[in-house]
Amino acid sequence: MYNIISFIGIFILMAFAWVISANRKVINWRVILWGTVLQLIFALFIFVVPAGSKIFLIVNDAVVKILDSASAGTRFLFGRLALPPGTRGEAGEESLGFFLAFQALPTIIFFASIMAALYYIGVMPKLIKAFSKVFTKLMRISGAESLSVSSNIFVGVEANMTVLPYLNTMTRSELCTILAAGMSTTASNVLALYVFLLHGQFPTIAGHLVSASILSATAAIVMSKIIMPEIDKPETLGMDIAPHYEKGSSIMEAIINGANEGVR
Repeated sequence: MYNIISFIGIFILMAFAWVISANRKVINWRVILWGTVLQLIFALFIFVVPAGSKIFLIVNDAVVKILDSASAGTRFLFGRLALPPGTRGEAGEESLGFFLAFQALPTIIFFASIMAALYYIGVMPKLIKAFSKVFTKLMRISGAESLSVSSNIFVGVEANMTVLPYLNTMTRSELCTILAAGMSTTASNVLALYVFLLHGQFPTIAGHLVSASILSATAAIVMSKIIMPEIDKPETLGMDIAPHYEKGSSIMEAIINGANEGVR
């Protein structure tokens, strides 16, 4: 019953967006159709298909293991201050309680460094571009907005830097899509914070947050294109464009720059 209510809710939210739409006559129904279909396909793959469920658990375990590495470094640096409430250190020392600055915030810096390293070695640009191609081809939206939305699945507000050369010439509809995607997805460093705080009560929280971020990216495109339909011709309509980012001279420089971003 709850799944049926959630399914109906998708279309109720679309109807509400249509009511407040800036222009109800020029809505691109292809975007809405493919955006909804992609959400359903991904949800079925993750939660119904056995192979998808395995991938879900692999992603969850990978994020948790990375977080464990961050926690180990934090404990080395801050000692008892870094021990979560109710736990003991290797020497038997008890936790002093929860300290946001010493237990949770260092994971943001750590994950920011990880993402910077993945950008440097080319993993993130390829992953982002793969999602961008799917959005561009199936929904026929601009390459710039699809690239920004794809980036938002994995990183935070810095996703807008991937389309920096195109921001000045973007249409209102493109900017609306970028803003919607930024507010609907979960940045990697914030995801790490949520996992740190909730993993004890919700062991598969990391997998759920990653899958929710992907689902929310397509939902953001649909909702933004209903609320602010495209009435102009975007500069990068139907084009595949490469992510724009400043690459460090070495992987160590990339990691250090990522840590500085995490601190800020």
